[in-house]
Amino acid sequence: MLKARVERLEALWSINKRRRETRGKIIIGGALLAEAGDAHIAGDDELLARLIDILDRRVERVRDRLTVRELLGDVPLPLRPGGDLDEDAESALQAAGDRLPDFDLMAETALAQEDADPLTPSDLDPDYADLDQAWRAA
Repeated sequence: MLKARVERLEALWSINKRRRETRGKIIIGGALLAEAGDAHIAGDDELLARLIDILDRRVERVRDRLTVRELLGDVPLPLRPGGDLDEDAESALQAAGDRLPDFDLMAETALAQEDADPLTPSDLDPDYADLDQAWRAA
């Protein structure tokens, strides 16, 4: 029993640590974007140019580059390293050997799995087994 509690506390600590790290990254990114935006409005594009250079070197996936480009207002960032600025998303994905996921198929598969094997309260915690019958009836 004590071992399970320790493992649970360690798991919660790990989750909390990841959340804090993610929040920190969002805060830093937001501050940099705000500063670059303010500088751009003031006519100073040095920080924005530096950010674009960093992103060009660090972000490799086409989908991530597309997201960055849209977020920053169509900055001059090719959709793939070494790609042409005018290249469209589909061409960039094909050239990178990637493709967009089939979201319709993903949704159909998830719904089919849900219908075939419905989740019950006891699947989450055996202490909730007494709720299974009411859950299935609902």
